[in-house]
Amino acid sequence: MFAILLQRINFKNLLMLFLSALLLAGCTANGIFGNNSSNLLKNDANYNSEFYLNQIQRQQNVEDKITYQLLAARVLVSENKIPQAEALLTELGAISDKIQLMDKNLVEAEIAAAKKENSKATNLLRTLDLSQLSPSQKSRYYQTEARIAENQYDILAAIQARIKMDTELSDTQRKQENNDRIWALLRNANRGMINNTNPQGNAGLAGWLDLARAYNDNLSNPSYLATALQNWRASYPNHSAAYLLPTELQGIFNFQQTHLGNIGLFLPLSGNAQLIGSTVKAGFDDAKGNSPENVRIFDTMTNTMPEIIAQAQQAGITTLIGPLIKSNVDNLLNSNNLQGFNILALNSTPNSRALSQVCYYGLAPEDEAQSAANKMWNDGIREPLVIVPQNDLGQRTASAFNLRWQQLAATDANTRFYNNPDDILPLLEQSGENVQALYIVALSDSLPMIKNAVDNSNRQVKLYASSRSHSGNNGPEYRMIMDGLTFSDIPFFRDTQSEQYKKVDNLTHGDYSLMRLYAMGSDAWLLINQFNELRQIPGYSINGLTGVLSAGPNCNIERGMTWFQYVNGDIRILN
Repeated sequence: MFAILLQRINFKNLLMLFLSALLLAGCTANGIFGNNSSNLLKNDANYNSEFYLNQIQRQQNVEDKITYQLLAARVLVSENKIPQAEALLTELGAISDKIQLMDKNLVEAEIAAAKKENSKATNLLRTLDLSQLSPSQKSRYYQTEARIAENQYDILAAIQARIKMDTELSDTQRKQENNDRIWALLRNANRGMINNTNPQGNAGLAGWLDLARAYNDNLSNPSYLATALQNWRASYPNHSAAYLLPTELQGIFNFQQTHLGNIGLFLPLSGNAQLIGSTVKAGFDDAKGNSPENVRIFDTMTNTMPEIIAQAQQAGITTLIGPLIKSNVDNLLNSNNLQGFNILALNSTPNSRALSQVCYYGLAPEDEAQSAANKMWNDGIREPLVIVPQNDLGQRTASAFNLRWQQLAATDANTRFYNNPDDILPLLEQSGENVQALYIVALSDSLPMIKNAVDNSNRQVKLYASSRSHSGNNGPEYRMIMDGLTFSDIPFFRDTQSEQYKKVDNLTHGDYSLMRLYAMGSDAWLLINQFNELRQIPGYSINGLTGVLSAGPNCNIERGMTWFQYVNGDIRILN
């Protein structure tokens, strides 16, 4: 049945391409649609905006020119070139053709939805008679409905609109893209919404909700997940996702549990980096405990990376953890002898890239920045100001925060860079009156001055900070000065009364930087034991000492941070 469906879809694609080719070749006077070129608007626009813009210049007939202006504007919207699309629509002359007028309203609704002008977009959609729209136009209508719903954070309405959209789509690629978007909405949806929604006879919605439940219920046990998905397919054999499973889920059927074999631990255990490497190793050793796996230690300060890799191969090593120093990570990535290794690099570099057997893990500032964007968004902040030092750390932090903010708010975050704490107050004064909160990256000896400047500005803004300000040297006076400030750090600091915390505190003499490295070493053992799960199971996560760990793009391990707040001289855990 699946093969027959694909044949039908592919036949339709070929037919549409054939008809489009005839039309674009100039079949107007005696062509398939006679002299009414506006019928082109009823079909999908399968070319880029440059193509349609060029076609505008070639048209002699006014009606034909309007048709290509509308096609170009439609594609410009899909390419997220909204100002260009708007400019093109303003150039339109008077429109008398009914099909062109309907399509103009539809394009304007798409533009309004893209600009989050939800009321305007909704009103434009209401001017359209669905019964007069072609399947292609209906799919755009429902896609615009879905975008409006997403703008309003109504995930269920967005999914329902896309389910309607699916019934109007004729080609495999667009159906797959739509299914992938529905799945992305479900994956990020509140589980309470998924579990408590009544589909009320909507078979498409019921299938999607049950698919999400099957995934969520078995995510922590990937060996059962493939079976759960197969059972779901058997229950919904005619569902769109049964034919075109979301791309993210397709690899689950090939999942194989992690098998470690012999392990090689690449760390700097001599020279200037000895303290760092030995602290990571202490965390790793304690987490491994009495597990029987064979681990061989390689000191990356005594030999070159090619030499160490060759030694590991000769020793039958199949799993590598490390190296820790960035230059060594680069040397590892440039090696031609990585075949047969699964690798958890303990750092990432600008040269990090997607490799089938490599994941990257470290205490990167990007993780905290993304976590801060999520936290501030969930706290209702819509106008943040990011204040970071004018250096590499600041640039990386600002870039990561802005990337996440764009995903959340569809706009850039307001960012300012400083060279010293005295710069902060002028930066705040330049930022405008709408700022609701600051995210500050600063060391603990600078943050009191910054907070004092903000407090003296009489601005009612919330303060958020990174872990760089959280130090073992911060005493009661510091905590009182910081009253009300919220900051992120690793979950390991949640329970300072635990035996493990006391042990590590004694080992590191209360140095929080070293304690974080110990936690990193501990989590390296957790991650390598779930290596395949992280790489192959989308959304799989581990609760570690350094955060809630999951695999992001290129298998960069992302860390969900814990948030704390200074309250009356104490530190309160917020999550």
